[in-house]
Amino acid sequence: MKINFNDEKPENIYKVGNIFRNEDDLYLVATVDTNGGYTLVNLSKNMVTRAYETLEELSEKFGEEDDVLVQAEINVL
Repeated sequence: MKINFNDEKPENIYKVGNIFRNEDDLYLVATVDTNGGYTLVNLSKNMVTRAYETLEELSEKFGEEDDVLVQAEINVL
């Protein structure tokens, strides 16, 4: 995995498909399905949060000021 860190403001981080760093963990913002809400996939610990109805609700629960947007290239073999 190739990783580059960005200094984009946290309010722009929480969008589907984005990866961000929160302390030592990397998270992927994902959608469950068109009606199921949004989750975070912890790429460091292989865990998934419960679903939240909106991205705003998800970011209020998990967002922190020091979160950093990550530009990552993930290769699945």
